[in-house]
Amino acid sequence: MAGYLIYHPKRQIMAHADKPIYHDSLEGNQDPYIWQRSFLHSYCHITQMRPQVGDINVWVAGDTFPHFQQLFCDVVFVVASKHYWPNANDLSPDDPIVDSPAAYADHYQWAQWQHQFKRRRRFTLKADPTRSFQPLTNDGLLLDIVPALAAAGVDLAQLRTKLRAGFNSQPMALSAEQATALYHWIDMEAAQRWYGDDLAAIRNPAPATNTAKARC
Repeated sequence: MAGYLIYHPKRQIMAHADKPIYHDSLEGNQDPYIWQRSFLHSYCHITQMRPQVGDINVWVAGDTFPHFQQLFCDVVFVVASKHYWPNANDLSPDDPIVDSPAAYADHYQWAQWQHQFKRRRRFTLKADPTRSFQPLTNDGLLLDIVPALAAAGVDLAQLRTKLRAGFNSQPMALSAEQATALYHWIDMEAAQRWYGDDLAAIRNPAPATNTAKARC
């Protein structure tokens, strides 16, 4: 089991029940997609990776790229399964890969217009819903994982070099030992967390039931 650090722009913040959720813009392609039981990853940096089932992928944003001092983790994504699309640039809403109408609208359909492939096969990674989460501090802040990476033998100089490709970011491969140590550190430090089941209920709230008693 190994994994990746995946750098991306800072997320938007939604307040829910006095607890923030860090997420992509709801107006565009959301990747990783977090609003369902199993998180999804189909597009962002995926051509720069060789992900396998069991990988621990940690999504991060820094304070200032590429000379960041901190890396804030907003998603821990443990890969549970890998699903190849029948057509790299189009997926039917009723394809077995598609988890729900919401997931299609928010995530899968964007392949028709963005990140199109000419030769590659496209796949979607689905996360283990029991081990994947958004970790938060007691104050609802994201965890800075730089200290944990330093303890695992990865210093700031290495992070700044390996997470950068020219003017852009790129995924950084983690060894099995580094990925496992980082996961355990985040798991221990997270005072609060959002799981996919929690976020799915917010994205698709259950319809209200009429509890009024019938009058005789």
